[in-house]
Amino acid sequence: MKYGFVLHTPEKNISVCSLEEQKTVKISPFFVHTECSEQGKYKIFEITVSSDEEKDVYLSLMGEGDAEFYSFNGLCTEERIFRQSPHDPANYHFKMEKSAVPMVVAIKDGKADIFISDNPSYFDNATTQHIIPEENRFYLSSGDKGGAPNYPESEEFGPIFHKIGGEKTHTFRFIAFKAAVSDLKGIRREAFLAIEKVWGTGSDSHYRAMCFASNYMHIRKNETKISDKWVVAGIEYGNTQYFRDAFYQSMILDGEMQEQSYLALDYDFLEAENPLIYLIWSYRIFKNGKSYNRKRTDWAFETVIQGMEKFEPHDSYYPNSKEGGDFRCWFDTCAFDRDDADLYNQGLLVCALESAKRLGYDVGDRKEKALRKYHSLFNGTYFPLSQKKQCLALDFTVGEVLYYLLFEELFIDQTMFEKSYRKVCDSPAKTKYGIKIVAAEDGSYAPLDTFKSGDYLYYGYATMDVGRYQNGGSWHLYEMLFHIAGYLHGMPDAEQNLIDRLLIDLDYGGATYEYMHTIRGNGVKANQGWNASIYAIWEELIRRGKANDAFFQAADAKIASLG
Repeated sequence: MKYGFVLHTPEKNISVCSLEEQKTVKISPFFVHTECSEQGKYKIFEITVSSDEEKDVYLSLMGEGDAEFYSFNGLCTEERIFRQSPHDPANYHFKMEKSAVPMVVAIKDGKADIFISDNPSYFDNATTQHIIPEENRFYLSSGDKGGAPNYPESEEFGPIFHKIGGEKTHTFRFIAFKAAVSDLKGIRREAFLAIEKVWGTGSDSHYRAMCFASNYMHIRKNETKISDKWVVAGIEYGNTQYFRDAFYQSMILDGEMQEQSYLALDYDFLEAENPLIYLIWSYRIFKNGKSYNRKRTDWAFETVIQGMEKFEPHDSYYPNSKEGGDFRCWFDTCAFDRDDADLYNQGLLVCALESAKRLGYDVGDRKEKALRKYHSLFNGTYFPLSQKKQCLALDFTVGEVLYYLLFEELFIDQTMFEKSYRKVCDSPAKTKYGIKIVAAEDGSYAPLDTFKSGDYLYYGYATMDVGRYQNGGSWHLYEMLFHIAGYLHGMPDAEQNLIDRLLIDLDYGGATYEYMHTIRGNGVKANQGWNASIYAIWEELIRRGKANDAFFQAADAKIASLG
């Protein structure tokens, strides 16, 4: 394989120099300067183009030769242009050849040359990977030539160039290294570790690398201009930060991105559990010595109080939802009666009220009422999904885990928790592909009536097969939080359950997924950003002396064995 740099202008492509050369090249009216630094086996290239004239440009690494070419998605057998951004924060259901990590790999004889661009936010969200197997050539780029070869259903993508001139320059940055891997799991493992080594903390942990790298590559320039940057939940979510996802994702990112993600919440967030999370997030920001948005926190607090006052005796939070009762929390497809109290929101309410109190708000006796209400929802055998929906669910532990992280206390009665944990884990709700997010009382798949409010059922259930998504799928984040709560409560099998659940995802695709189909066993949405919070939470428990690193060791050993 031969590798070199290419300068793209609207008129032509200009070959600059080979990868091995590091020098300033004058190609009138351009100056192209290349630099290379080394960090262990990783080479970090920076190519900067400047000009005295105003010009439109972008840069590429070009590879040519006889090899198999991979994107982060897998082997590429025909011409494709992979992108990380549709450049429209309002477009959720966008059609684009998308790849979660901007990278290209050339493999020959079991050896891989791996090239990974820095995250898209540095390049106006215009990173592209143009792979042309028919011509034995690829481009890893900081801009976009436009088009969507061999993807006729794609939305229209036009060219994107960066403006330079005078003091204004453009720099493209990427990692290059070699690895003895020849399959997708191995490629992903090596890519994650490279991103952690170069742009993370430099940890040797494969698990941390997977968690950090996924979210580092989800960082985007905020095209709404509310903040400089924000973090998208995953490649499937277009170019938009999602409230609850970013709350978890920011746990693995550096301090700057934690602040940027928080600043980006400057919009109407009064629906669902968002006001509760905003109070919790504001206190987390404050506890970490940073400034929080008092005006927005006032707004969130007022909304929570209003939600508590919708129904007597003012001890529960009744979120704003859609007319049918759905979209009132993360469990968006499930419709709840407006006066129903669900355990997930009730737990968050306890944590949010304590957070508000620590921020100086007068919460009165609301927290005590909320906590009494939480325990009153225990049905004698387990904590159900809600007061009216008496079925098994995992998300009742979320508020308590967050409470423990902030205040180092648990608030669920020990006996009640033990009964609930055993009821779930010792039932058919636990499958070989993870625990069903919701199940009938006997552990079987919940009937459709579970997801109704009155006669209303979210339309998606007409085509949602059993075991998929929220219809009995196993959600990585919520199951892992469930087991972390079990660990904190001293459940003897919780740590092994935590390990086993992670390995289900890793065995499937060398990454973590939004959820696993509990019948088919397939993972959906690789690199779902919020999963990374599990690493950050467990790391914090180790720091406090509340956990050991057996979970991390098992994760690292599994990831190291892949590929």
